[in-house]
Formats: sequence, C-alpha cells, structure tokens
Amino acid sequence: MSKRTAAAAIPLVSCLALQTAAGPAHAAAGDAEITVATCSPYQTVTPANADRCGGDMLDALFTGLLEYVPGTSKSRYGVAKSITTRDNRRFRVTLRKGWKFHDGTPVRARNFVEAWNLAASARNGVNSFLFEEIKGYGKRRMSGLKVTGDYTFTIELTKPFGPFLAKLGHVAFSPLPDSALKEPASLIMNPAGRKPIGNGPFRVVKWSPGGETVVERFDDYAGTAKPYVTKITYRAYRDHEAAYRDLLAGDLDFLGTIPYSKGGQYKEDLDGRVIARPNGVISGIGLPPKIAANHDVRRAISMAIDREGIAKRLWNGMRVPARSWVPPTAEGARRDSCGQACMYDPSVARRILAQAKAKGVKLPVTIPLYYSADGGHQETVTAIAASVNRTFKGELKVVPKAKPTVIAFMNAASAGKLNGMIRMSWQLDFPHIQNVLGPLYSTGSPSNYWRYRNPRFDARLKIADRQVSPSRALKHYMMAETMLAHDLPFIPLWNDQDTAGYSSRVTAAKLTPFGWLDPVSVKAE
Repeated sequence: MSKRTAAAAIPLVSCLALQTAAGPAHAAAGDAEITVATCSPYQTVTPANADRCGGDMLDALFTGLLEYVPGTSKSRYGVAKSITTRDNRRFRVTLRKGWKFHDGTPVRARNFVEAWNLAASARNGVNSFLFEEIKGYGKRRMSGLKVTGDYTFTIELTKPFGPFLAKLGHVAFSPLPDSALKEPASLIMNPAGRKPIGNGPFRVVKWSPGGETVVERFDDYAGTAKPYVTKITYRAYRDHEAAYRDLLAGDLDFLGTIPYSKGGQYKEDLDGRVIARPNGVISGIGLPPKIAANHDVRRAISMAIDREGIAKRLWNGMRVPARSWVPPTAEGARRDSCGQACMYDPSVARRILAQAKAKGVKLPVTIPLYYSADGGHQETVTAIAASVNRTFKGELKVVPKAKPTVIAFMNAASAGKLNGMIRMSWQLDFPHIQNVLGPLYSTGSPSNYWRYRNPRFDARLKIADRQVSPSRALKHYMMAETMLAHDLPFIPLWNDQDTAGYSSRVTAAKLTPFGWLDPVSVKAE
C-alpha cells in the first residue's frame, strides 16, 4: 500500500495539485509602488493580534502552511509540502525546504510549533481561540504539537475536526523566526511594536502601524505567486471620508472600505474602479424557542421584514439581503438555502400567521427586539420593527428594547436573560461553513444565544467533522444547514458588503476572504 492511500492527503482547494491548482508562478513585474489605506490598530500588531486593523499588513509579511487563493475562500499549500491524516484528528505536516525568513534564516517545523504555542496563550493575543481544537490548548505548551524533524511536525486535536485545515491560511498560524522566539515578551508586549520578520512576499522597510508602514517585495520569496508591485505603503486613516477624498485626488491607490455616505455615487466617482461583494458578516435576529416556539410564527416574522428596502434606505444598498445562514465568502455557502422564508412577502406572512392562529397558536401581545444602545443599531431595529408591525397591523407587535452597552447586551444574551428576539451579527473567523453552523447552532455552544437544540443537527455536524474528503464534508454541512431552513432559530437579514475602490494606476486587484487587499494580486502602472 502506498503512503498516499494509507494516509489521505487533505486538499483545501479541492486539490493538492499545488502548481496546477494555483497556476504557474508569475514573474515579478515592473517597479510600480502603491499606497493602500488601512486603519489604526487597537493593539500591538502581531500575528497573535491580527484583526481588521493591521491584519492586512501582516498578510503581506507572512505565509503559513496554507494560503488562500486570491479572490476566493479556497486554500492551497503555502509553506506546507503535504498535510496528511487518516481521521481528521491527527495530522502530519511536511514543509517545503528552501523557504526563508526575511532575515535569511530557514523556516523550519519548530518555527511553526513555537509560534503557535505563543499565539495560543490567552494573554498574548485576540486570536488565541483559533487554536482551541488542538490538544492541550489553554496550557503554556500544547501537547498536540510535536516537532518530529527539521521539516516535519504533527498536530493532534481533541476530536476529529476536518475544517481545522481551513483555518491555516489565517495569519495567526504564521511561523516566527528564531530571533523573535528568543524574545517573545518583546514581540508581543512592546507597545511601540517591533519590525516583524516574516516569510511572506514582502518585507518591512518602515514599521509604523498607526502612521505609514512601508513594505517592499522580498526577492527570495519561495511562494507560488510572486508580487507584481515592488513596494506598498500602508497609510493608517481614522476617517474613511478622508481616505475617500485622497483616493479621488490620486493621493491613494486602494481603499478597502468606501463610506456608506458614498453609496449612491462611488461607482460614478471612480469610473467603475470598484470591488463590491458580500463579505463574511451576517446579521439577523435570533428567536429563542420560548419566545416564538411555533415554526409558522417564525416564518411569518421573517417574511414580514423588507430586507431590500431597509438596506437601500439605511445603507445606500451597501448591505445586501441575506438568503442563507452562511456568508457567501465561506466555503460551502449556498446562494438561497433559506428560500421563500427569507423573501419579503407581506400577504403570505399574514396568511401564515392566520393559519398558525387557526391551529391554536397563541401569539404574545408584543415581542421585544433586543439590541445594544451603543452599537449603532437603533435605526436598524426600529426599521425591522416597523416593517413587521406594518405587515401584521397590530396582530403581532415588535418593540425595540435596548441594553445600554454591548457588554451588558452580550452578558444578558449569554445568560439567556433576553426575553425576546435578539439582533446579532456574526463575522467569520475563517472562511468555512462550519464556522457558522457549529458556533451558532450546536447544542451548548457559548455563541448559541437563542438556545437552539436539535439532536439531528448536532449529529450531522459530527458526521461532517469526521469526513476526510472535503467535498463529502461539505455535503453533510449543507444537510445540517437545510435543517435550519425548517427550524428558523435565526432569521438571516443582511450580509455586510466589502466595497473597495482603487485609483486609475491600479489595473487589477483581488480581496482576501477577510476583505483585505491581496498583496500578490494587485497590479499597477
């Protein structure tokens, strides 16, 4: 028996044909330099702390075992030569030799293992939870990580979890050079920051995350796809309006977040130089069973909400109606899994509610709709309530009810003390269908604020988690999502949208699954 048949190789791209799947490596082209808008980070920028503000810069500096194919949520090998498993619990990783950090030192297995242990430490960064499936998570060193050679190591999880590999393109799973591992406290805790030494397509020239950071092409980069541009300046803005003005004036080449206020004009302003797509955030309302136990009532409420009209009025169309529970940027997402239940149809909504009443279902006089007062959601929940109340003409009334702060709201939701519907958003931690279904709907999950419980749903997720074949796993996850279409524990309302613009100098650009500019995809004159 060959080694390949004994331990099935896991392809996240649907492929382990690395070069053929990724296409041939393109040659570095020209001497173009571009300026990209970013935002001022809230903490020291390290892989362990990477978030929306600063993560885009780190994406240019580091490459992990896997990387996301530009413009998609699919993955291909980066530093990894192979990752094999028999059971989705124990994985053997073999690295490609010849990969270097920007300081010229080799990228070896220990650079991954030690960096992961550092990032997983709860005191070190906001991304520690991404490592929670690894055996020994929560301790200083995870017992599930073992170096077995200079270029090999093993990963053991606490239970089978196939989508674990879908996480590995996240910058939190980057390796760190020996020089950083010798002084981890300085790397993580120094508020002034420290020039990161990565292994990615660009290296740092100037490091100022709150001002201007400059990176230049790393000519010894061993990755499949080489950068087209030679230099990127990341300029931190506190105001998207100011960044937009700079983009129009030609003083900026890429802005990943066009302000909502420009929703009616940005396409014309930029002469079509835009990227607009639904992103990894879904917003909606959860309905705990004790509030709306009857499926027909939940369905009627969903069909009473004018998603499209509210989006046009409040956000100039820069949020889009959600037709499924899984954001479109996730692998395994389907365009319309919610079907008719997520369509605005007041007459059908009234008929469904009347049928429920005819069957003896008792409706509450009012249903509170909870939200956090300091989260900027008042206008949204007011519009939702108005749409439902207008549809049912007093037979069922939704009343917005605020908690004073996000913390108070989340504490009450976690404790099950919100005696009503719950306005909530979820942002993907990694681009895979499981990252919605598992956290939000599995029994006992801390993020299952609506207390949804369906043993058949839980069992289907476990079957999916054990599938070594990614395509088979996706089929089972989709079957689980179909159960949500019947039970409706959460009503999908909107997907946020990545709305980016670029200057006339930029001839091509793609986004990562996290909405950042993919640094190897951008071309400029």
